[in-house]
Amino acid sequence: MVWKILLFLVMTAVIIGAFVTASPMNPAISVGSPDAYRIFYFHVPQAWVASLSFLVAMYYSIRYLQTRRMAFDIRAAAANRLGLFFAVIATVTGSIFAKMTWGEFWNWSEIREVSIFLLMVIYGAYFALRSAVADPDKRASLSAVTSILFAMAAIFLIFVLPRMYAEFSQHPSDSVVDEEGQITMGRTVALIFFSSLAAFTALYVWMYRLTIRVDETGHNRTLEGD
Repeated sequence: MVWKILLFLVMTAVIIGAFVTASPMNPAISVGSPDAYRIFYFHVPQAWVASLSFLVAMYYSIRYLQTRRMAFDIRAAAANRLGLFFAVIATVTGSIFAKMTWGEFWNWSEIREVSIFLLMVIYGAYFALRSAVADPDKRASLSAVTSILFAMAAIFLIFVLPRMYAEFSQHPSDSVVDEEGQITMGRTVALIFFSSLAAFTALYVWMYRLTIRVDETGHNRTLEGD
Protein backbone atom coordinates (compact mmCIF):
# COMPACT_ATOMS: atom_id res chain seq x y z
CA MET A 1 0.00 0.00 0.00
CA VAL A 2 2.91 2.38 0.57
CA TRP A 3 3.73 2.86 -3.10
CA LYS A 4 0.03 3.19 -3.95
CA ILE A 5 -0.33 6.01 -1.42
CA LEU A 6 2.85 7.58 -2.81
CA LEU A 7 1.42 7.33 -6.33
CA PHE A 8 -1.77 9.07 -5.19
CA LEU A 9 0.21 11.87 -3.57
CA VAL A 10 2.49 12.36 -6.59
CA MET A 11 -0.40 12.37 -9.05
CA THR A 12 -2.28 14.85 -6.86
CA ALA A 13 0.80 17.09 -6.70
CA VAL A 14 1.18 16.88 -10.48
CA ILE A 15 -2.45 17.90 -11.07
CA ILE A 16 -2.16 20.83 -8.65
CA GLY A 17 1.23 21.87 -10.00
CA ALA A 18 0.02 21.73 -13.59
CA PHE A 19 -2.66 24.33 -12.89
CA VAL A 20 -1.17 26.65 -10.25
CA THR A 21 2.18 27.25 -11.94
CA ALA A 22 2.80 29.28 -15.06
CA SER A 23 1.96 27.78 -18.44
CA PRO A 24 4.72 25.48 -19.75
CA MET A 25 4.64 27.40 -23.04
CA ASN A 26 5.96 30.93 -23.35
CA PRO A 27 2.87 33.15 -23.97
CA ALA A 28 4.88 35.18 -26.50
CA ILE A 29 5.27 32.23 -28.88
CA SER A 30 2.25 30.06 -28.01
CA VAL A 31 -0.60 29.50 -30.45
CA GLY A 32 -4.00 30.07 -28.86
CA SER A 33 -4.36 30.21 -25.09
CA PRO A 34 -1.13 29.46 -23.18
CA ASP A 35 -3.25 27.55 -20.65
CA ALA A 36 -4.00 24.94 -23.33
CA TYR A 37 -0.40 23.80 -23.11
CA ARG A 38 -0.92 22.59 -19.54
CA ILE A 39 -2.35 19.41 -21.07
CA PHE A 40 1.26 18.66 -22.07
CA TYR A 41 1.82 17.35 -18.53
CA PHE A 42 -0.74 14.58 -19.17
CA HIS A 43 -0.83 14.03 -22.93
CA VAL A 44 2.85 13.17 -23.39
CA PRO A 45 3.01 10.70 -20.44
CA GLN A 46 -0.11 8.98 -21.75
CA ALA A 47 1.49 8.56 -25.18
CA TRP A 48 4.68 7.30 -23.52
CA VAL A 49 2.80 4.69 -21.48
CA ALA A 50 0.97 3.49 -24.61
CA SER A 51 4.30 3.04 -26.39
CA LEU A 52 5.78 1.25 -23.40
CA SER A 53 2.82 -1.10 -23.20
CA PHE A 54 3.09 -2.10 -26.86
CA LEU A 55 6.77 -2.91 -26.33
CA VAL A 56 5.91 -4.98 -23.25
CA ALA A 57 3.39 -6.87 -25.38
CA MET A 58 6.04 -7.52 -28.01
CA TYR A 59 8.40 -8.92 -25.37
CA TYR A 60 5.81 -11.33 -23.98
CA SER A 61 4.74 -12.32 -27.49
CA ILE A 62 8.33 -13.33 -28.24
CA ARG A 63 8.45 -15.23 -24.96
CA TYR A 64 5.25 -17.06 -25.89
CA LEU A 65 6.67 -18.16 -29.24
CA GLN A 66 9.78 -19.39 -27.46
CA THR A 67 8.00 -21.33 -24.71
CA ARG A 68 4.36 -21.78 -25.79
CA ARG A 69 3.34 -20.87 -22.24
CA MET A 70 -0.18 -19.46 -22.14
CA ALA A 71 0.80 -17.14 -19.28
CA PHE A 72 2.89 -15.12 -21.74
CA ASP A 73 -0.04 -14.82 -24.15
CA ILE A 74 -2.18 -13.48 -21.30
CA ARG A 75 0.49 -10.91 -20.44
CA ALA A 76 0.90 -9.84 -24.06
CA ALA A 77 -2.84 -9.42 -24.57
CA ALA A 78 -3.16 -7.46 -21.32
CA ALA A 79 -0.33 -5.13 -22.36
CA ASN A 80 -1.88 -4.52 -25.78
CA ARG A 81 -5.25 -3.80 -24.17
CA LEU A 82 -3.75 -1.19 -21.87
CA GLY A 83 -1.64 0.20 -24.70
CA LEU A 84 -4.76 0.75 -26.77
CA PHE A 85 -6.53 2.30 -23.77
CA PHE A 86 -3.75 4.83 -23.17
CA ALA A 87 -3.52 5.53 -26.92
CA VAL A 88 -7.21 6.41 -26.89
CA ILE A 89 -6.95 8.79 -23.93
CA ALA A 90 -3.80 10.33 -25.46
CA THR A 91 -5.86 10.93 -28.61
CA VAL A 92 -8.64 12.53 -26.56
CA THR A 93 -6.30 14.88 -24.70
CA GLY A 94 -4.48 15.66 -27.95
CA SER A 95 -7.78 16.50 -29.65
CA ILE A 96 -8.71 18.84 -26.80
CA PHE A 97 -5.37 20.59 -27.21
CA ALA A 98 -5.89 20.79 -30.99
CA LYS A 99 -9.30 22.41 -30.55
CA MET A 100 -7.95 25.00 -28.10
CA THR A 101 -4.92 25.91 -30.20
CA TRP A 102 -5.64 25.08 -33.86
CA GLY A 103 -9.42 25.54 -33.80
CA GLU A 104 -10.49 21.97 -34.61
CA PHE A 105 -10.47 18.63 -32.83
CA TRP A 106 -9.09 16.69 -35.78
CA ASN A 107 -7.11 17.47 -38.91
CA TRP A 108 -6.29 14.72 -41.41
CA SER A 109 -3.28 16.71 -42.63
CA GLU A 110 -1.71 16.56 -39.15
CA ILE A 111 0.74 13.65 -39.36
CA ARG A 112 0.75 12.80 -35.65
CA GLU A 113 -3.03 12.58 -35.52
CA VAL A 114 -3.02 10.35 -38.60
CA SER A 115 -0.29 8.19 -37.04
CA ILE A 116 -2.16 7.54 -33.81
CA PHE A 117 -5.37 6.86 -35.75
CA LEU A 118 -3.55 4.16 -37.75
CA LEU A 119 -2.11 2.83 -34.51
CA MET A 120 -5.56 2.41 -32.96
CA VAL A 121 -6.86 0.77 -36.14
CA ILE A 122 -4.15 -1.90 -36.24
CA TYR A 123 -4.52 -2.74 -32.55
CA GLY A 124 -8.27 -2.87 -33.00
CA ALA A 125 -7.52 -5.48 -35.68
CA TYR A 126 -5.39 -7.36 -33.14
CA PHE A 127 -8.33 -7.77 -30.78
CA ALA A 128 -10.66 -8.58 -33.67
CA LEU A 129 -8.28 -11.41 -34.55
CA ARG A 130 -8.25 -12.71 -30.99
CA SER A 131 -12.03 -12.74 -30.82
CA ALA A 132 -12.32 -14.51 -34.19
CA VAL A 133 -10.12 -17.52 -33.37
CA ALA A 134 -11.66 -20.06 -31.01
CA ASP A 135 -8.73 -22.44 -30.53
CA PRO A 136 -6.60 -21.07 -27.64
CA ASP A 137 -3.24 -22.28 -28.98
CA LYS A 138 -3.87 -21.06 -32.51
CA ARG A 139 -5.19 -17.76 -31.16
CA ALA A 140 -2.12 -17.28 -28.99
CA SER A 141 0.29 -18.07 -31.84
CA LEU A 142 -1.41 -15.77 -34.33
CA SER A 143 -1.73 -13.05 -31.71
CA ALA A 144 1.96 -13.29 -30.82
CA VAL A 145 3.11 -12.90 -34.40
CA THR A 146 0.66 -10.06 -34.99
CA SER A 147 1.68 -8.33 -31.76
CA ILE A 148 5.36 -8.37 -32.74
CA LEU A 149 4.64 -6.96 -36.20
CA PHE A 150 2.27 -4.34 -34.82
CA ALA A 151 4.77 -3.25 -32.14
CA MET A 152 7.33 -2.58 -34.86
CA ALA A 153 4.66 -0.68 -36.77
CA ALA A 154 3.88 1.30 -33.60
CA ILE A 155 7.53 2.32 -33.26
CA PHE A 156 7.48 3.50 -36.86
CA LEU A 157 4.18 5.37 -36.50
CA ILE A 158 5.07 7.04 -33.21
CA PHE A 159 8.76 7.85 -33.57
CA VAL A 160 9.76 7.64 -37.24
CA LEU A 161 6.89 8.71 -39.51
CA PRO A 162 6.18 12.04 -37.73
CA ARG A 163 9.84 13.00 -38.09
CA MET A 164 9.95 11.99 -41.73
CA TYR A 165 7.04 14.33 -42.46
CA ALA A 166 7.62 16.98 -39.82
CA GLU A 167 6.44 19.68 -42.23
CA PHE A 168 2.92 18.21 -41.93
CA SER A 169 2.87 18.49 -38.14
CA GLN A 170 1.83 21.43 -36.01
CA HIS A 171 3.02 19.72 -32.83
CA PRO A 172 5.87 21.49 -31.01
CA SER A 173 8.97 19.49 -31.98
CA ASP A 174 11.15 20.65 -29.08
CA SER A 175 8.74 20.57 -26.13
CA VAL A 176 10.90 18.05 -24.24
CA VAL A 177 14.31 17.93 -25.92
CA ASP A 178 15.86 19.84 -28.80
CA GLU A 179 17.67 18.43 -31.84
CA GLU A 180 20.86 18.07 -29.79
CA GLY A 181 19.14 16.02 -27.08
CA GLN A 182 19.16 18.82 -24.51
CA ILE A 183 16.17 19.27 -22.20
CA THR A 184 14.33 22.43 -23.23
CA MET A 185 12.15 22.81 -20.13
CA GLY A 186 12.71 25.07 -17.14
CA ARG A 187 13.16 23.55 -13.69
CA THR A 188 9.53 23.88 -12.57
CA VAL A 189 8.14 22.52 -15.84
CA ALA A 190 10.67 19.68 -15.82
CA LEU A 191 9.82 18.78 -12.22
CA ILE A 192 6.09 18.57 -12.95
CA PHE A 193 6.56 16.79 -16.28
CA PHE A 194 8.96 14.09 -15.11
CA SER A 195 6.90 13.57 -11.94
CA SER A 196 3.87 13.06 -14.17
CA LEU A 197 5.85 10.68 -16.39
CA ALA A 198 6.88 8.63 -13.35
CA ALA A 199 3.33 8.69 -11.92
CA PHE A 200 1.72 7.53 -15.17
CA THR A 201 4.32 4.78 -15.52
CA ALA A 202 3.61 3.59 -11.97
CA LEU A 203 -0.13 3.80 -12.65
CA TYR A 204 0.38 1.67 -15.74
CA VAL A 205 2.33 -0.96 -13.78
CA TRP A 206 -0.46 -1.12 -11.21
CA MET A 207 -3.17 -1.42 -13.86
CA TYR A 208 -1.14 -4.02 -15.73
CA ARG A 209 -0.77 -6.23 -12.66
CA LEU A 210 -4.48 -5.98 -11.93
CA THR A 211 -5.36 -6.81 -15.53
CA ILE A 212 -3.12 -9.87 -15.54
CA ARG A 213 -4.62 -11.05 -12.26
CA VAL A 214 -8.16 -10.74 -13.63
CA ASP A 215 -7.27 -12.38 -16.96
CA GLU A 216 -5.44 -15.28 -15.32
CA THR A 217 -8.39 -15.86 -12.99
CA GLY A 218 -10.76 -15.94 -15.95
CA HIS A 219 -8.45 -18.27 -17.87
CA ASN A 220 -8.21 -20.67 -14.93
CA ARG A 221 -11.99 -20.72 -14.49
CA THR A 222 -12.36 -21.53 -18.18
CA LEU A 223 -9.97 -24.47 -17.82
CA GLU A 224 -11.83 -25.70 -14.74
CA GLY A 225 -15.12 -25.50 -16.64
CA ASP A 226 -13.66 -27.58 -19.46
